[in-house]
This record gives sequence, structure tokens and C-alpha cells, in this order.
Amino acid sequence: MVHLRSRRNLCGQVVHDLGCQILAGAVKPGDPLPQEAVLCDTMGVSRTVIREAIKSLAAKGLVDSRAKRGTIVLPTRSWNYLDPEVLDWQSQADTGGSQLFHLTEFRQTIEPAAAALAAERASEEQLQAIRNAFERMESNTDSVEEFLDADLQFHTEILHATGNLFFSPVANVIHVSLASSLRVTNRQASDNRTSIPPHRIVMEAICARDPDAAREAMRSLLDDATARIKKATQVSS
Repeated sequence: MVHLRSRRNLCGQVVHDLGCQILAGAVKPGDPLPQEAVLCDTMGVSRTVIREAIKSLAAKGLVDSRAKRGTIVLPTRSWNYLDPEVLDWQSQADTGGSQLFHLTEFRQTIEPAAAALAAERASEEQLQAIRNAFERMESNTDSVEEFLDADLQFHTEILHATGNLFFSPVANVIHVSLASSLRVTNRQASDNRTSIPPHRIVMEAICARDPDAAREAMRSLLDDATARIKKATQVSS
């Protein structure tokens, strides 16, 4: 068991290192990864570990491996950007801030619809979970990390309350987006307080089972977040 656990840890590290290289553009779409023997030497691992890592990268849509041809990096349109690790690697590689705007744009498309569906379909238990998450936000405005966790829970509970399982993977996008945006807009814990009123309006609209109001409230919340991100990035630049 110790050997297996160690091999899995090594595989995870290789997956992370190669994934970061691909997302950073060190190996571009259409280019081959180094051959197995080279990867074994440079990373200090066995062929078994390399092969497991390649399978993991292939499952994320990053590479395609075939006998005699080797392992090729696939076009970016094939990459699974909803995968938590791919999102993280992209975040690390995003030095220009474009990912944050793309994530926010994606949320502006998805989350207003999710809020409307939650207003229509949420059970009483799910509505209480949304209230509880909002109360956690209110209670943790003095802590950046605790506030982020509560904010993530708030948006995730809304996605679950849609009753549509296909909304659940979007929570990965929201996590990265919130973490990135709060690092830009909420540099001080006191900045968290300005986020409370728009979240309250979303919560109240959903709990009132008013889908139109919930949709508009969420759209307004995300529009406000986008404006704050643009302002913060302009100031820092």
C-alpha cells in the first residue's frame, strides 16, 4: 500500500508539472511531448508513472497518445476547462488577467439562469442552505479566506438548488473566478462589506420564489463584480 500511495503521489506531481507546462505554452498545441525515456530521466520517475500521468492528461483533453506517433498536445478547444486542475493551471499561467474576465463572462451567462431556476425549484431545505451561506458571509466580512469560502458556498448552493445536475461542474469555475476576483477587488477585509447588499438581494429574490427578480439580481451582482475588477486592474496597472 505504501508503494502504491507513493506512486500515485509521483503521478500527481508529474501530471501537475506537465499540465502547467502545457497551459503556460511551453509545449504548444500540435507539438509532441518528450518521449517516455526523456520524461523518465528529466522527472526521475518510472515509465509506469509517466504512462499513468499521460492517461490523466488525456482524460482532461490536453493530449492524445498513440503508438509509434507519441503524445501530442491537443488544440485548446479540446481542453476541459471545467476540470479543477486545468482551471488551476490556467490561473497560474494567466499573467495578463484575461482568464478572470473570461470566467466572469461565463458566469454572467450561467448564473442568472441558475438563480431563476433556483427561485422556481428550490426545496425549503435548499433555500435554508442559501440563507445559511449568506449569513456566513455576513459574519465573516473581517476575514478574506472565510468570506471567500462562504461566498463560494452561497453560489454553489444556488447551482444545486436548480435541480439540474449539469450546473454542478460550474462550481469549479466559480471557485477559481471568486478566488481570483477577490484577490483583485477585496484586498482588504473591509472591502467584503460592499459585497453583502447585492448578495442579499439575490437571496431575498430566490427565497421569495421570484425567478425574474432573482435573474436580474444575479445579473446585477455579476455586473457590479465585473466593474470592480476593471476598476481594480486599471488602478493597479
